[in-house]
Amino acid sequence: MSRWRRDPYRVMFPLGLLLAWTGVLHWVLHALGVLPDYRSVFHAIAQVQGFMTCLALGFLMTAIPRRTATAPPSRVELGAALTLPPLTTVAGWSGRLALSQVFWITLVVVFIAFVARRFLSSTAGRRPPNSFVWIPVALLMGLAGALLTGSPGFVGDEYFWLHQLGRLLLLQGMMLGLIAGVGGMALPLITRGDSPPDGLATGRDRAIRALHLLAAALLVVSFWIEIRTSAQAGLLLRAIVMFVLLVFGARIWRLPSKPGTHRKLVWLGSWMVPAGYALAVAFPEHKIVGMHVVFIGGFAMLGLSVALHVTLAHGDRPGEVNRRRGLVAVFGGLVLSAVVLRALVDFDSARFFVWLGLSAGTFLAATLLWFLLALHSRR
Repeated sequence: MSRWRRDPYRVMFPLGLLLAWTGVLHWVLHALGVLPDYRSVFHAIAQVQGFMTCLALGFLMTAIPRRTATAPPSRVELGAALTLPPLTTVAGWSGRLALSQVFWITLVVVFIAFVARRFLSSTAGRRPPNSFVWIPVALLMGLAGALLTGSPGFVGDEYFWLHQLGRLLLLQGMMLGLIAGVGGMALPLITRGDSPPDGLATGRDRAIRALHLLAAALLVVSFWIEIRTSAQAGLLLRAIVMFVLLVFGARIWRLPSKPGTHRKLVWLGSWMVPAGYALAVAFPEHKIVGMHVVFIGGFAMLGLSVALHVTLAHGDRPGEVNRRRGLVAVFGGLVLSAVVLRALVDFDSARFFVWLGLSAGTFLAATLLWFLLALHSRR
């Protein structure tokens, strides 16, 4: 068996960071005047369907087989994970939105089959925790979002709200669902060493899974409310759902107790998600600032910090997990600086290009430092 199949994170994480460069570097080039315009749709595709998807797949394709004691990804499954996110990103750059979503839908279908075979296997050594009910829900949100976003029939005035709903499900709903599902296991485990129990067939476990599904329904409803009724009400409901899931489900109200700066960054990133939505509700005129707190301080910080933990903890030199604290702190500081600098784009529009270029450059510097830390774990 190849090392990549046994440890998919070894190739998926670097691929994700390379795709992050495609999605962010063009902001730097635009700020410097090299590119005459920016491509916001491509940026969203590259960051969520490229960068963040590769981090999520790298983690889940490694963690799910180990948690359930089932087979690692097949060559076809890993091949799809390695080729379809780049193809989605390239199609997005060329402006072929429908084609990009065809690649993406294919990837989601392959991954749903990967998850189902391991969750439902009669030979599985363990069952996933109750929070993992979110994983198929998150994938279905991503699938529905891609179908609604990529369909040209929903771009016209009458049905444009369906296109908007698809974008929200794809760019926010899927990642929030994965954070709720994976976070229920990973956040307590990484920050405090608490491993959640397996989800069983008891009445209590069924009730917990039912509550998770109710929260998922409310999350989906929040997107409909944002588009059709009230943007503030939709954002508020989303903030409440994520706050309850993370604070009471993953128990992030408890401080990290295990050593390691990266664990504190995981904890901080989890708080950034509900905090960003709360900011968007409190200051609607600066909604974009709150959303970048969610995307950069929440999604990216969580994804990169968890990926760093996996790389350091399971690499060739696992002892590195509690070392390099200074470099890890600088890495976290760069990601937070990118959030602040991106906020200044909204507050100081006269220096739009200055703050935009600095924010993008700072984020890319954080990814370079991530690579440096990852290389230390393999020496």
